[in-house]
This record gives sequence, structure tokens and C-alpha cells, in this order.
Amino acid sequence: MSVYLSVAQAQNIVFELMEIVPKGVSVADENGCIIASSSAAFLGKSSRLAKECIEQAGQLQSYNERHYEGNTTATPLFFRDICVGAIIMTGDPERIKRLTSIAKAVGESVICQPYFNNPDQTSYVMYFEYLTEWLNNTEEYTLPFIRRGVRLGIDVTQPYYTVVLDGIWNPVSAQKAVERILSGPNYYLCHNNSCLVLILQEGTDESVLRQVAALFHDIKIAVGSVETSLNRSFVVAQNALFAGKRLHPQKNIYDYRDYEFAYALSKIQDLKVKKGVLELFEQPQHADLLQTLEMYIQESGNSAEVIHKLFIHRNTLKYRLDKIQELTGKNPRSFQDLFYLYVLYVLYRLSK
Repeated sequence: MSVYLSVAQAQNIVFELMEIVPKGVSVADENGCIIASSSAAFLGKSSRLAKECIEQAGQLQSYNERHYEGNTTATPLFFRDICVGAIIMTGDPERIKRLTSIAKAVGESVICQPYFNNPDQTSYVMYFEYLTEWLNNTEEYTLPFIRRGVRLGIDVTQPYYTVVLDGIWNPVSAQKAVERILSGPNYYLCHNNSCLVLILQEGTDESVLRQVAALFHDIKIAVGSVETSLNRSFVVAQNALFAGKRLHPQKNIYDYRDYEFAYALSKIQDLKVKKGVLELFEQPQHADLLQTLEMYIQESGNSAEVIHKLFIHRNTLKYRLDKIQELTGKNPRSFQDLFYLYVLYVLYRLSK
């Protein structure tokens, strides 16, 4: 039996989660053996999905919050950075996906409870659970939910926005460092073992994000929109992170306003791309042409700025634009053709 996860604790986790996971919930120990379940038929049985989940979570590299197979999802449970078991949930995959973080927070709070020696630590777990639920709540806030927040000192009726710090090697230490920079009613949540989510009140000076970026080496920061729904802001920030890392990997701060259109384009499917366009994007011998097209798009077709930033002669620019037209059949000097090339370029980069 697990040193940290007892049968009694596992049963408490199941009881806590049965209301929100009506189709079935079980808890496995560190060996993948089910020690508590909403269905007695599963008790004592080994779960292959839970074993895979626990084995990967025990490794040093990034782990997946969710392992799923069909309608069954497993998520690891930790105590002091040690994976001590897993929660196994059955139901609609999309619904379970939204509940994973909440279930994880509930499970880990039950495991930690016996080790808390004062009320402040217990309050912290309740606080963390609430932040997790707030971040993942896709529905309109109910009055009981709002009141729970008020008791914890959190007013969810105010507009907030999220900032995602991706690539953090130690989210707890990162949070402490960020707290020294940010002031005011802001909140922090470790989303997984390499991601810290900042929940900032509207009006927070975004220039402090550059100070945050300076604290860490090689992290990516995505800024979401100000919303009355925190989950909507979080999704927008994640979309910006997805598009930004692919379109501008050299940058470290991605503002959602710069990537809304690009992310929308990623939903386009079955768009045929001419062979010459793919050659321009993929062939090393066309690197100068691709660099010129990127800068031409960035400067909205302003030739003078392109010449200045690439340090090239105007005749060189003319030659390269002609070669792009020859290769792709599209004239970048034409707004319509340039827009077409831009769309294909974005789709190509986002597919990588």
C-alpha cells in the first residue's frame, strides 16, 4: 500500500468526485491497483492506463496531465513532488477534460490533509482548489460559486485576464519571484509542472511582463484577453502561445491581439498549396526569398522599410520579389496576392 495514499483517503477522493463525475471514478495506488471506486467490480483490479500515467509522471521530464483511452481518463496524483497514485474517470472525454484539473486538486488536497498542522495550510488548499475550478469553469458563475470566492477574498465578478508562463522548470519558485514584481489583487496557479498561470486584474501594467521575462531563461509568455470569464481568457492565451511559438519562435512574449487572426486561420482545412509555394517555404536555397517575403509581410509591403531592415539594395529587393512571383505565380506587390501568400505561410508554420 502507498506510503502517502491510504484506502481511506482514496475512498474520500471517490466520494468527493462522484457528484461531478457521475459515470464512474476510481483511485489507483502507486502500482496502478484500484483501491477505491464508485463501482465495487473494479476494486483490487490493476489498471493499465493508471500504470502508464503513474510511470510517466514519475519521470523527470514533462508529463501529461491526462492519459485517456476511449471514455476513460487517468490523471496522476502527487504528494510533495512524488506521484502516489492516479484518479481514473469515465465519461464524455470533453467533459472529463474540463474536470481533470479540478479532480486533481481535490485528490491532492485529500492526500495532503493529514499533514496539515494549522488552519492556514488547510485554507491554502481550499484557495488552490477554488482557483483551479475558476480557471476551468466554462459556464456562467453561480451565486454559491461567487460567494465561495468572496469568503476566500476573490471577487470573480471583476474582469481579469490570464498570462501563461510556459517552460518554467520550477513553478513554485517562479511564483515567488513573480510575486516580488507584481502588486495588487493578483493570483497564481501552477497549471502543470512546467506552466505557471498568472490571473491579473484589469488595468495591471503589462510592462511588468518584460520584467517577468527577464527573470527567467528561455520561457514563453502568452497574454490573454480581459474577460468576465476567466476560462475564456485562458483559452485565448493558450491559442496565442500555440500560434506565437510557431510563427515567431525567437520572441518570448505573445500578445493575443497579435495572433487572433493567425490562430483563426489554423482552423482552415483542405486548402490546396501550389508546389512552387511549398518550395519557397521548405527549400534551403530559397532562404533569402523567404526572409524577404516575411519582412515584406511584416512591413505591409513598404519597400523602403524592407530595404532598410534587410540592408539590401532596391535592385536586390526587386530581383527577389520577381523570383517569388516566378516561383509561386503570385505577385507580392499586389495586396491580394500578398495576402494569399501570408495565409499560406501562416498555415504552413502552424502545421509544424
